[in-house]
Amino acid sequence: MLVRVLGASGSELPGHNPPAFLIDDFLLLDAGTVSLSLDYNAQCKITHILLTHAHFDHIKAIPSLLDNMVLIDPDCHLTILSGREVIEDLKANIFNDRIWPDFTSLPNSRHPVVQYEEVLPGKPVLVRGYNVSAAKVDHSVPAYGYVIQNSARSSLVYTGDTGPTEELWNLVSRQRIKALIIEVSFPDEMLDLAITSGHLTPSLLTAELGKIPVLPERIYISHIKPLYHSAIRAQIAELNRPCIEVLEDGMLLSI
Repeated sequence: MLVRVLGASGSELPGHNPPAFLIDDFLLLDAGTVSLSLDYNAQCKITHILLTHAHFDHIKAIPSLLDNMVLIDPDCHLTILSGREVIEDLKANIFNDRIWPDFTSLPNSRHPVVQYEEVLPGKPVLVRGYNVSAAKVDHSVPAYGYVIQNSARSSLVYTGDTGPTEELWNLVSRQRIKALIIEVSFPDEMLDLAITSGHLTPSLLTAELGKIPVLPERIYISHIKPLYHSAIRAQIAELNRPCIEVLEDGMLLSI
């Protein structure tokens, strides 16, 4: 399983793209950046997006991606998977023929460029041979984390945005996980804001890792707010856990 880090930041500044992780060229975890990171051919190879939630920094590239796909090739098609609430937010607030076209009827209703698929916690789905399981996480809006397992039984956990949570770790406890992508948005000095907004700090990260019976081989940190990048890096380094690595845009992970 190869994961290309298109974006790993908790906000947008030059050199810091919002979250988007491309697995084996076809499966996208969140879509904070796509069309500015991939050429037309690479965009058309994307067939599925797993969305954690509907906050703008996690969905902002989907409108441009769909716009490009309609024009690139009639064989380009995309399935967006997420929980019911997330899909409803996309339909009502983005792809509503006002903010952006409803691409479920473009280029025509018989062969639309995009379709939605609801995922339910506790009911794994197959995505081109990958087994995908969802669990709710605790954020300021309805949000989901995912476990993605390939045919070689290598598993990746992606939390998306979350504060202290339980259901995802209950799911993880029943599986052998090779890698974890988990957010840390704020430094410890901003603990109150992190908890209020449904995010983690380095100290909260430590508490969350304590809920996992067997830690993954690799733990990757995402969603750092660029203004606090140095402070958070320093606090993570103080945790003295060699398995933890801060993600940067453009990295390629082999899982």
